[in-house]
Amino acid sequence: MSLKITKEIKEANLVTHSSTFHPDDVFSTMFLSKLVENPVVCRTVDVSGANKDAYIYDVGFGKYDHHGPDAEERTKPQIKYCSFGLLWRDLGRDYLKTLNPVDVEKLWQAIDSKLVMQIDAIDNGYFPEIKSSYYITDIDKVIDSYNKAWNEDVDNDDQFLEAVKIADLIFNRLIIKENARLEANIRVEEYINEVKDGILYVKEYMPYEEAMWHSKNPKAKEIKVVIFPSNRGGFSIKPRTVSETSKDLAYNFSKEFFGLHDEELVKVSKIPTARFVHSSGFLACTNTLEDAYLLAKNAIENKE
Repeated sequence: MSLKITKEIKEANLVTHSSTFHPDDVFSTMFLSKLVENPVVCRTVDVSGANKDAYIYDVGFGKYDHHGPDAEERTKPQIKYCSFGLLWRDLGRDYLKTLNPVDVEKLWQAIDSKLVMQIDAIDNGYFPEIKSSYYITDIDKVIDSYNKAWNEDVDNDDQFLEAVKIADLIFNRLIIKENARLEANIRVEEYINEVKDGILYVKEYMPYEEAMWHSKNPKAKEIKVVIFPSNRGGFSIKPRTVSETSKDLAYNFSKEFFGLHDEELVKVSKIPTARFVHSSGFLACTNTLEDAYLLAKNAIENKE
């Protein structure tokens, strides 16, 4: 990341507030540093000396500040935008186009819902109630941990740059993962066309559930068991659940297979390369594709 920081506002093309930083100004700075040439940020309370073409955000009550009485609000859910939300709304799609994703709009929506909206909410004081017996670390706490401790002899501007680097890592990985998910949906749709005898064979190790449950292809309703390459080698076999959100299985392997491994499973199942059937029956594995189909048929034909 080529971002630099300055105390002189006239040297900056990015201007945000000084003192304690938060996910909003950190992620806004990270995002804008991808859009402007030679990004230089000034953290200040007085924006009066800023260049006219500089982005000013989270300070100054301008277009990309959300602290004024006319702050804009999302409709669903009904929460105010923060500065990052406003920037993402206005500039996010154009940025994503430069990355050539499989679907700009779907990727924009995914990043908006899985990252940006959270920062909008937290920065505007919407804190969801989370009941837990242990401490939960979220993005807000991660970024805040980079603010200098009271007894540290460091410049908080330098700490801000470190926080921006963390934001960059999170943002970049989320884009990679979400674009991969969208690409997987397209590939799985192709495999759904090949469904036969209730078996969906996904030829690569990839997420398939979203495409399977939301496909408009009539063959998707025929799916009873899914086979896919295991990331540990061999092939995994998973019976379909009764619904997208349920963990209850619509089809089951023979109960006598549950919890068995290797030679013991081969002896009982008569399937030569069967490796294991999970004790709850939601997953099985074989060494060969041929035997994966045998276990899949067992689940489909099992009447227990």
